[in-house]
Amino acid sequence: MRGHFFLFVALVVISGCAHNVREAASSSCLGGLSQETRQAVVVTPKAAPSAKDVTVRLFEKTEKGWKQAGASMDGVAGRNGLAPPGEKLEGDGRTPSGVFPLERGFGYEFLETKLPYIVLTPDMIWIDDPKSPLYNTLVSRSEGEGVSHEIMRRSDHLYRYGAVVEYNTKTIVPGAGSAIFFHIWRDPDTATAGCVATAEADMVRMLQWLDPAKRPEAVIRIAGCEALP
Repeated sequence: MRGHFFLFVALVVISGCAHNVREAASSSCLGGLSQETRQAVVVTPKAAPSAKDVTVRLFEKTEKGWKQAGASMDGVAGRNGLAPPGEKLEGDGRTPSGVFPLERGFGYEFLETKLPYIVLTPDMIWIDDPKSPLYNTLVSRSEGEGVSHEIMRRSDHLYRYGAVVEYNTKTIVPGAGSAIFFHIWRDPDTATAGCVATAEADMVRMLQWLDPAKRPEAVIRIAGCEALP
């Protein structure tokens, strides 16, 4: 009976989450984008979607159509690869796939960027407890006291610069996954818990390129893509 209960919970979470994820539809690298979006960060697996290694590319819409902005970047995803749209679960070690807004940057120190940017302090935490009403939000330690969380001002370099992937942040589904970011990798051989990570120079380039006026979105795909729209 216990097994059937957890299966039921998982199915409820997946069903609820599926309604809040825009799928990266079609074979186009930019399929599924909002009509007003003119910047896109496209993440594709280098091999099977269950592997951690990904390619990250920046695209911008110009008067002549979509063009890649700068060189492609190497990246790493979750330790268990990429989750199909709507199937990401808290703690599963997978990166969610789909199309998600990019609206906030963050870091240990100020960085020149057009995005709204949060300078992280030791008081800031991100709640990852699905039972908490604060699930998948950035709060102060006092607000999240006694609740499972992720420390944002870490003792290492991983969050020195980053951007929030607005996955499960608008209509929050408990248990569907939390704290999904672009951030700096530990090294090229180490996967994440569910984020997408790149070299520090590439993360800085991304943050300084992103422009909220162009409604940037992340397109995280479980398969490769070739054609542009």
